[in-house]
Amino acid sequence: MLAALPAAAAAALPAAPPGQMFSPGSFWNTPLKPGSGLHPRSDAIVAELIRQKDAYGGPWMNIERYSVPIYRVGPKVKRVRVHEPPGVSHRRGSSFRWSSPIPVPARVRPSAGLDQHVVIWQPTSDTMWEFWGFQRTGGRLTAKAGARILGVSRSPGIIEAPYGATASGLPAAAGVVTERDIRRGRIDHAIAIAIPEPLRERLTLPATRTDGWSENPDAPMEGQRFRLDPSLDIASLDLHPLVRMVAVAAQRYGIVVRDKSGAVVFYGEDPRGIGRNPFTRILAGADRKAIFEAFPWNRLQALPSTPFCCWQNWNWKAPTVTAR
Repeated sequence: MLAALPAAAAAALPAAPPGQMFSPGSFWNTPLKPGSGLHPRSDAIVAELIRQKDAYGGPWMNIERYSVPIYRVGPKVKRVRVHEPPGVSHRRGSSFRWSSPIPVPARVRPSAGLDQHVVIWQPTSDTMWEFWGFQRTGGRLTAKAGARILGVSRSPGIIEAPYGATASGLPAAAGVVTERDIRRGRIDHAIAIAIPEPLRERLTLPATRTDGWSENPDAPMEGQRFRLDPSLDIASLDLHPLVRMVAVAAQRYGIVVRDKSGAVVFYGEDPRGIGRNPFTRILAGADRKAIFEAFPWNRLQALPSTPFCCWQNWNWKAPTVTAR
């Protein structure tokens, strides 16, 4: 069976060890069962994913642009206000609104590209803030959208609608290949991808929102999960070390569609958040498109999903957790 996705009003999940994002009971961190069933149209959905990969210039990993800088901050960082735009819809009683002052480091810079993502993670308070459209104008900080995630270590890694810095409501930092992953030489979590043509209107948990536009019924929904065939011998494939790490994680934990993008892309942690590029050594000048083209795309399998219409799932409510 698949790792269970939290239902509305679910009980709080166990806490993650230091350095890990989200609960060990989250779908992000729970290994898939080898005998898990497949989506009845798995072959067609995978074929459409591969078509999009080929039609939009091949696969890629966003690192220096259109990725996610994760700023890890201590308890003494000064808290300041990040202003939200007027007229934003809110959910009564939701803890995901970023209304309180936030420990924004002075060196903060958003990701390059139009998304302008920023993630701030404060382990001492077990809280994460994420923003889309983050800007600094003089001394004033603003963002177009975002969320606050209380109790990150016990979180299911899903954000209530209408909040979040991604189109799906999946946390921006989730599924990113991080510096920690590179340093350890393994990825112990599911992998996030973005695709050019997600299905229009419909979404599936773990996504709580979508900006999909494709009318093709076999287009993957935001929230659609994939895995590499458990029978595939990844060690026998001639893969670049980074791609091999991603493939092993995709087989063990799966892949989830997180967003819409200009190509089929994975995400590597943006160097801006840590002040250095952890991918320089492992990539060693390799052609990023070429090495990810060698990923065994044709051995992906689509996992079962339950479509939800339309655009946002306000029925899903996160378990109650608090910051430290």
